[in-house]
Amino acid sequence: MSEMEAHSSDAAELRRRAEEMDRGEAAQWPENLEGLSPAETWRTLHELRVHQIELEMQNDELRRRQAELDASRARYFELYDLAPVGYCTVSQQGLILEANLTAAGLLGVARGALATQRLTSFILREDKDLYYLYRRQLFETGEPQGCELRMVKKGGTAFWVRLEGTAAEDAGGAPVCRVVMSDITERKQAGETLRQAHAELTAIYASVPVALLLVDRDLRVIKWNTAVAQFAARIGEDMLDLRSGEALRCLHSLDDPRGCGFGTSCSWCPIRLAVTDTFADRNGRDQLEVLLSIGAGQGAEDRWLLVSTAYLESNGAGQVLISAHDITERKRAEETLRESVCKMELAVQEKTVLLQEIHHRVKNNLAVTASLLSMKADGCGPEARLALEESLQRVHSIALVHECLYDNDRLDRINFGKYARRLVQGIYSTFGGEHRRIGLDLELDPIELSIDRAVPCALILNELLSNAFKYAFADGRTGRILVSFRQPEPACYELAVEDDGIGLPAGALGGQNKSLGLRIVRILTNQLDGSVEQKACSGTRIVLRFPAAA
Repeated sequence: MSEMEAHSSDAAELRRRAEEMDRGEAAQWPENLEGLSPAETWRTLHELRVHQIELEMQNDELRRRQAELDASRARYFELYDLAPVGYCTVSQQGLILEANLTAAGLLGVARGALATQRLTSFILREDKDLYYLYRRQLFETGEPQGCELRMVKKGGTAFWVRLEGTAAEDAGGAPVCRVVMSDITERKQAGETLRQAHAELTAIYASVPVALLLVDRDLRVIKWNTAVAQFAARIGEDMLDLRSGEALRCLHSLDDPRGCGFGTSCSWCPIRLAVTDTFADRNGRDQLEVLLSIGAGQGAEDRWLLVSTAYLESNGAGQVLISAHDITERKRAEETLRESVCKMELAVQEKTVLLQEIHHRVKNNLAVTASLLSMKADGCGPEARLALEESLQRVHSIALVHECLYDNDRLDRINFGKYARRLVQGIYSTFGGEHRRIGLDLELDPIELSIDRAVPCALILNELLSNAFKYAFADGRTGRILVSFRQPEPACYELAVEDDGIGLPAGALGGQNKSLGLRIVRILTNQLDGSVEQKACSGTRIVLRFPAAA
């Protein structure tokens, strides 16, 4: 039978029962309704109207009660079925009698399929004994019980739950338990992570090679690590409730029978000040170097500590963590290094003075040699005089190197660009009569050369520039000479002398040329592991290239 047919049948049955009741009431009416007086008729109609109004009011009340019932059912659905925790009713035999949607979702089973299933079928095998104990205590004592165990979804995924149960009776008086099921998997995972982190921190705290002390506002030790006990040569338990100075065996804590904090030196103790300041402003102190005199056997020993503090709070009480790293060996090594550096600096100063004296004497000796050559040249013929003057100029170029070294902060190298400028100006002044017809251009970069490279370069520059002045502008010709020194490549230096004079014959730099100056250039070039070439131009361009390595 369809739902519509059933509704029609119920309506017909109600109609039949109403007609029977009407006939029964009609039998009690007066037999002669027509004989009723108008007053009686109006009274009867009034009663019927009042009765009708009462029925309408009762009908309104029923509809209001039905609406309230529907609202209560909706709230029940929201509070029970859509609750953030699972609710289920379990019989004394362990069968699931009723469950909300959340419980079904936690177990991964449709709610209709949960009925009459055993709750233990969803509990991990290893935790079933825990559940049996929980259920027995619940029914035996009648008091609320709770436990935490692992359950298994239908797909086999395990998860942690907390069960909170209360004993009750069903409609028939049979004992049941109402169980609240909360998923605590994330909380358990967070707890395990926290436990592992705590274990790691405990291991680090115990094994770190830095003394760690946790003290209260009275500077009494609450907690310590192994490094403190080893540093103070104490049994760990002996340090509990000692003040920090006493725990570290500070000698100043013995100045007064009352111990740490009462000695004459305690008021300016860096550790005490750092701790009290940290308590005052809750800001830690970092990297304080403290010299602590400690008792060591029958004597005393000074130890350097690198101290830091940090403010902590536990259960509303302030605490300060003191970390003290023993840096005594580092301090001793620094002192030894400082003494060595002082000795080395003194030795360097002595050697610097010695080298300066050597350069000064070499310069003076070269000046004497130049004077002797000059005196000798005065009594010689033209050819010998020319040779001696050329040798004199070479001596001057070497002496100028030592003069630059003597005036320089470094005694092993000179600024060759600055040196070359002085040398070129010296040679230029030697040929005093040529100023008006021979111009001079300088392109000299400030490049430093070691002395073993500066001297050969100086002699080469002297020879090339002297030759240009003497031979490039014969017969009163005018022109210009360019001297350049640069680093065209990272691994190469270049010294060049160029003039726009009459030019040098091809192959003049070859081995067949008997000129002493050019022979000197070739020999010194070999000393520099370089090369010297004659480049094509309107006059003469000689280029010396040599490695930049020192």
